[in-house]
Amino acid sequence: MLPKTTEEKMNAKENWLRLIKTDGAGWIGKPWEAFKGNFFDNVFISDPVSAAISSKRVFDHPYVDSWGVTWMIHTGDPGATPYITNENKALKELSAWKDVVKFPALDGLDWKPFEDYVSSIDRDNNLVMSFVPGGLFERSHYLMGFEDALCAYMDDPDTMSELVGAIADWKIGQLKLILKHLKPDVIHFHDDWGDKSNVFLPPGIWREVIKPHHKRIVDCVKAGGALFMHHSDSVCGPIVEDMAEIGIDIWQGAIPQDDIAGIQKKLGGRMAIIGGIDAQIIDMAEADEAVIRAEVRRCIDDYCSRGAFVPCIPNIVPIFPEVKRIYEDELAKYGKDFFTRGVK
Repeated sequence: MLPKTTEEKMNAKENWLRLIKTDGAGWIGKPWEAFKGNFFDNVFISDPVSAAISSKRVFDHPYVDSWGVTWMIHTGDPGATPYITNENKALKELSAWKDVVKFPALDGLDWKPFEDYVSSIDRDNNLVMSFVPGGLFERSHYLMGFEDALCAYMDDPDTMSELVGAIADWKIGQLKLILKHLKPDVIHFHDDWGDKSNVFLPPGIWREVIKPHHKRIVDCVKAGGALFMHHSDSVCGPIVEDMAEIGIDIWQGAIPQDDIAGIQKKLGGRMAIIGGIDAQIIDMAEADEAVIRAEVRRCIDDYCSRGAFVPCIPNIVPIFPEVKRIYEDELAKYGKDFFTRGVK
């Protein structure tokens, strides 16, 4: 339990930690107000391993990352997406993965600029979170293409487990370096496991192939003294108890199309949840201010009283600046006295 303090003395870091633990938080505010970083709206810190994966991006032209995966970022898009064809697939035959898959080097990287940045952060008043994209499921379908990967999980789970295990070994190597050099408070591990209607893999296949290797990753992070935040802005209801079981501290990306209230009751605070805002109705250029504010209030009213919950847009930060301004303003205004005005 965190040491008790008054709301006047409580800083954003302590308040956020109390929110996820249901331990006497003073207010609900902007979801990332406790974090200090140098990219993605200053939410995250970077590391040289992740920075080395992407080659130079050229808008509207394919580029290849250090795994041999082809990407495309179109002008006006918020981010890059895999651009995979039969011709450019990094892994065309699953059986050949040991000879074909290129695991980027983890040694010989310059950590000093990243260490220097982190050392400049006031750790008493700010949390530091490392962004680790391209989790096990995502990396497998980046290599093979989405359809081929789904078929392989179903048709040859043993070989997929070998591939996923090797990817997990590499990720653990990356994480050990991050934990050693940067000592983050939180690891934000990105692996989208579903869409707005269901998980991508049948839960049985996910438990057989993904779960044991993901647990090894979680164990590594926990042993290194950081909280493990898993990002999947999708339905995860069929596997949320598994997520809590393997030690995930926080699921970031919960969507209202999932039964968030039911999941909260099921978990009983064993895993905190960040999300709940319906991005589909607010994160657009023409979004109405009243709709944005109403959706923020709905999320707070529907989920925050059960504890271990931080209201947030599932995709971490709104795409559109005016949406972000209104959304954060309403979170701060409506959430400020949530715990003192009485919860619903």
